Amino acid sequence: MDVIELLRERIREEKEKKSRAIVFWYDSDQQETIISIQEALKDEDIIVREVTKNNFFKLKIDIEVENPKKSFLLYAPFPRPKDEENYLLDILLYGSEFKADQIAIWSEQLGIEDVILRPIVQKYPAFFKSNERVNKLKKIVPFKPREEELEIGMLAVLTNTLIGNLSTITRNLLCAGLDKEQNELYKRISKFFSIERMWELFEQHFGLHHLKEKDNLNDLLGNLLFQHFSRDALFEIEHLSNKYSSTRSNICALLIDDWMRGTNEEKEILDSYIRTTESTWQLQHYLQEKTAEEIEKVTTFPIIDAILIEKVRNELLYKTTDLTAWKERITFRQKTYWGSKEKFSGLYTCLYHAVKLTEYKTNLKQYDSHEDLYGQYVHSLHYIDQAYRQFMHAYSNLLQRDFIDSLEDKLTNWYENIYLRKLADETNYYLENEQKTRIPLQRRFFRTNVQPILEKEPTKVFVIISDALRYEAGYELCQQLNQLEYGEASISPLFASLPSYTQLGMASLLPFKQLAMDESKTIYADGISSLGIANRIKILQNAHKDAIAYRWDEFDQWTQTEADTHFKGKRLIYIYHDVIDAVGDSRKSERDTYDAVGKAIKELKMTVERLSRLQAKRIFITADHGFLFQYPKIEADVKIEPVKGTIYDSNRRFAIGKNLSVPYGAIKLQEKDTPLKDVEVVIAKGLNRFSGGGGSQFVHGGAMPQEVIVPLIEYRRTEKAEPVEVSVAMLDKVITNYRFTVSFYQEQSISSDALPRQIKAAFYLGNERISNEVTISFDMVGANHERTKQVMFTLMEKYYAMGEFCTLRLETVNDKKTEPYKEETFIIKMYEALY
Repeated sequence: MDVIELLRERIREEKEKKSRAIVFWYDSDQQETIISIQEALKDEDIIVREVTKNNFFKLKIDIEVENPKKSFLLYAPFPRPKDEENYLLDILLYGSEFKADQIAIWSEQLGIEDVILRPIVQKYPAFFKSNERVNKLKKIVPFKPREEELEIGMLAVLTNTLIGNLSTITRNLLCAGLDKEQNELYKRISKFFSIERMWELFEQHFGLHHLKEKDNLNDLLGNLLFQHFSRDALFEIEHLSNKYSSTRSNICALLIDDWMRGTNEEKEILDSYIRTTESTWQLQHYLQEKTAEEIEKVTTFPIIDAILIEKVRNELLYKTTDLTAWKERITFRQKTYWGSKEKFSGLYTCLYHAVKLTEYKTNLKQYDSHEDLYGQYVHSLHYIDQAYRQFMHAYSNLLQRDFIDSLEDKLTNWYENIYLRKLADETNYYLENEQKTRIPLQRRFFRTNVQPILEKEPTKVFVIISDALRYEAGYELCQQLNQLEYGEASISPLFASLPSYTQLGMASLLPFKQLAMDESKTIYADGISSLGIANRIKILQNAHKDAIAYRWDEFDQWTQTEADTHFKGKRLIYIYHDVIDAVGDSRKSERDTYDAVGKAIKELKMTVERLSRLQAKRIFITADHGFLFQYPKIEADVKIEPVKGTIYDSNRRFAIGKNLSVPYGAIKLQEKDTPLKDVEVVIAKGLNRFSGGGGSQFVHGGAMPQEVIVPLIEYRRTEKAEPVEVSVAMLDKVITNYRFTVSFYQEQSISSDALPRQIKAAFYLGNERISNEVTISFDMVGANHERTKQVMFTLMEKYYAMGEFCTLRLETVNDKKTEPYKEETFIIKMYEALY
């Protein structure tokens, strides 16, 4: 902006503030002439007069007598006289002075008094020789800045920082390198500002008044990292405490917190610095013997996660674990800076499921042999299979599996040789003694669950059948479905038809009066073959004319419009999904069974979401059978002689036909135990497999709970569920210390109507954040007193006026976006400030 434009702005401002503008311009450098000024301001409705040494009396008459309402610009091509020699001083005092030298222009633009800016320009003349730097400074400093704010703004410009914040400036400077001879930003500060003054500002801001080595970026970084470390450590490392001290340790720690949320490039640099510091300080030596409680909240160094992981592994191996504490501890660590990185995250996930499996071991101890085996499996024992599956799935995907090998051996040995063998014995007892179960039979699914809806409601009914989705996996799916916004899921068990294999299970889920089988392996529902989609559609349409069936692979390829077209006019839609069985039934891929379960759950959840968007209100998800999977190589003692006779169909766990032999380790089913008529069925007892080809780790066909208890999930579309409400559970919202705890209360228990809410929280004074930023998940289930959380906040060390108010801002986190949720006002009463 040129001088004339600035002059024009000043005139307009004066006119707005006063009845008329009287502006003096003492132009000692004679940048303009009276003629050029008059020409430039001809459209401004202002009288331009030149001041000379002798015309002051005439000007007074012109201004105050002849034109008392007109605006004037009084241009003097000489310096401003001393007040005692200025005969127009009285008019100048009720008018205003325009200054047009460069510093004066900057002063005008920055809204700072000339008397403050001039010494700064004289002190740092090199900085102000660049219009680019000055223009950047204008965008950074506040209006009417103090001298220190100007200096901080200059540092921001020189370190490519967009705001005048010393913590951010420091981070940018450190990111440029710790060797000051190679740090380009450091060299710019030395050239255009002052290194000595920069360190004074840093020491003041971070409370580092006792730096051991001045002018040392390594020492500065070490101090920042140590304050971050010591903030949460429940012990002291004496020689580091003596070396690194700060009166504003929270500000130091918050810089590292914010750096950990920086760009990927910034985080890579920080990672390198942290690892080097960790090695230099030899932290492993000091931390190895600390308890988990002493280090569990420290998030600065990766060695802490490595030590915690080693501790929980060892405690699980030697049975000294506080399981509840470790579940909470691991959940916290998984969200920390280092704990969320791939290697640590994988180990934590694996160990979390190991802790859960260890906890669920007590379910087997509480097992009552006099109770229904299958009922107890649904009630509690299935958690063991779920935790073991999740543990092994996480274990198989680890990059450093050898660290967990010994724990995997221990847990697998217990799962295989104690848990599965116990269930095998109980299954054998069930079969041999013709015990009864209260679990509903799979063969009655259509008649009990689907037919009543078709008869009484006009809505569409969707039935998704996922091949080999066993009960524990369905339970996990149900939990995930209950986190969707539009819908409510419930789960109940079905007892799969014996033998538990695909053709019979699929046929049992169709409408029929009688199932039969011939020598071609085909199962007929009331005389119609149940093999293939086309035949199943015929069977469904015999029960309801507006029925149809599709493979999931077809559905997955459709757009929403195409799906809507396919479903239009239909009342009953069966969708066949095959992921788990397709992987498990092949010897080449059966070891990937647990991966396939995870994939199946993900695809089924996505399917429900898609159907829900198509306004589907009634969805059933079930399975033809479950599966038994044993990760280690199958030993010879569970392999028995194959069945002989006229065999219609068979696999490693069953045989169907006539005149069948019953080898040792097998049992022939009673007629009431299978829906198939006029055939004999022999199944392997317990964990046994018949000798022969095919895979042996993934099996089904027998009567183990994992094979025959399948999920029946009913999903109903409802009104949109809302996230739970969260409030601050404190009567006195008073801050008396720089570190303090805030109690939060989750107002509803998680349910189909109340979804989890994730919140980002921090304290603010105006728009300035003055505390650490904390992310909190509210996903608790239980009574009122069980739904509270205590969260630690750290306030920046600075002067807070007694009785000053600040705001706790809560934002809801949706994916990676945030939106304002609520605010709570706190009062600051730092009593120690009084003495």
